[in-house]
Amino acid sequence: MKKILIPILGMTTLLFFNSCSDDFLDVNKNVNEAYTNQVTPKDRLGAAESVIFRTQANTMNRFGNLMMNAWAGNIYYYASPYGDEFRMRADSQFYSNIWDNLYLGLANFQSIIDAPDAAKYPHHVAVAKIMKAYYMQTIVDLYNDAPYSEAFKGQANKNPKYDKAKDIYKSLMAELNQARTLIQQTPDGAIYTLAFNEDPIFQGSSATQDLASWRTFWTQMANTVKLKMLVRLSKCTDAEVLAWRNAELQSMASLTGNLANFINADVKIQPGYTGATTDQRNPFYNTYGRIDISSGEIAAGFRQTFASEHIINTLTGQTPLTSGVVDGRLPRLFVGQGMGSATTSVAGYVGQVQGGSKEEGMTEGDFATLGLFMSFAQSSTQANTFAALPGLVLTLGEVRFLQAEASVVYPTTMAFNGQTSFNDGVTQSFLTLGASAASATSYLNNIAAKPGLSWNATANKIEAIQYQKWIGLTNINPTETYISYTKTGFPQLPMPLGSYYPSRPKRLMYAQSEYISNTANVPNPSIDEMYSVNAYSPFWLK
Repeated sequence: MKKILIPILGMTTLLFFNSCSDDFLDVNKNVNEAYTNQVTPKDRLGAAESVIFRTQANTMNRFGNLMMNAWAGNIYYYASPYGDEFRMRADSQFYSNIWDNLYLGLANFQSIIDAPDAAKYPHHVAVAKIMKAYYMQTIVDLYNDAPYSEAFKGQANKNPKYDKAKDIYKSLMAELNQARTLIQQTPDGAIYTLAFNEDPIFQGSSATQDLASWRTFWTQMANTVKLKMLVRLSKCTDAEVLAWRNAELQSMASLTGNLANFINADVKIQPGYTGATTDQRNPFYNTYGRIDISSGEIAAGFRQTFASEHIINTLTGQTPLTSGVVDGRLPRLFVGQGMGSATTSVAGYVGQVQGGSKEEGMTEGDFATLGLFMSFAQSSTQANTFAALPGLVLTLGEVRFLQAEASVVYPTTMAFNGQTSFNDGVTQSFLTLGASAASATSYLNNIAAKPGLSWNATANKIEAIQYQKWIGLTNINPTETYISYTKTGFPQLPMPLGSYYPSRPKRLMYAQSEYISNTANVPNPSIDEMYSVNAYSPFWLK
């Protein structure tokens, strides 16, 4: 990947579709150049949404699936695939592009919010505030304290201070509340009105393209992001945080009795993906799809990735937790013998141990690869179809699991029906992956008496929620599962062979670019402090 070591946090740059990077775009313009003030929120919004999603679909997918023991590497073709992940040494170069690229993407949203005539564009600003909160929460959850109040100011402040994580959360909630108000306002004239093709998230998510539907969708999104943040805070003991968290819970309580106040379908992004060129393709397929559309050969990202032994044994009912239950999502997530005689017969699934060595008599054709959901294209025609599909920003299954968790951790203020939300989360995860509703029903029946898998059979409901969330977000948004795992300890996962540490990091080290360009402000925890609860850990763990 092309790395650009620049003072990222001081930049505000609009990025377009002309990248040679796997998840981001080249930065070739300076904010001081005159053209930046000539670009309106109408011009910026679509690029802002699309560019930052590339990081979610690519780098964060890889990171989360490897951290959560869903993916392993094809050691039969590559020398040391995913070796850094299996060693789990979280230094400043370990996934530093998550920090770099999310901040660059967030700068695009901030440029809409800070536009000289932003007040004339309330709808564009509302979307920018909501999506800024959605992705800035990820920064805080992965790194804790971070630049915020002084970030995104361009040359005016190239070395922004670090804000306390709890203060950033509080500010993001305020921005979500502001966004809800802006959604109901009327733009200052027709030329400031948001055209729906300027908003690829709404365009990709809503079948009805009218103002009332737009307002409903983005209000639901604001409520859902706020709920996600509040649920993350359920174990926090800081008195200051508890005071404003409880006030926000009370303000949201009346909304939770009606699921229509929250996202009620998969949130998708569709800026016009097509198989025509690299930068126009769905970014997940472009990186992890089986057929490289440009060459017609097996793509490197697909070939590098095997299913882990742990997730295959789990999905095929070969662990104590899942004994005897085959998960109907299996072929959607992984295909048996994907580099050989591909099969979806359960007997044909073999996973690779994370960090393991070659086994005598085995070849790459014996192992499970990425599956029928947007990866295992079997022809050039199907590859082009996959490349043109919308991306998944937030699934309804994840939202339902969030609501189920809210019912458990905030029983006096959240009116969600936990069991109903949980079961629907399972069903929706099947549907999102392309499995049938009938297979979801069959699976729910088969796990009904399984502790750790089903609602009724599990004493600690969080355990069942987190297990189903793990499966449901594999290959979609596994970094969210990793963050939830950090908070809850579920699901229980084996460590990779050869790991330098006995546990997964509880946070990531600040990116190397920060130690170069923002030396005076960036905190300097040790690598060992990434693995325990301490002053540098996510504030919601304490």
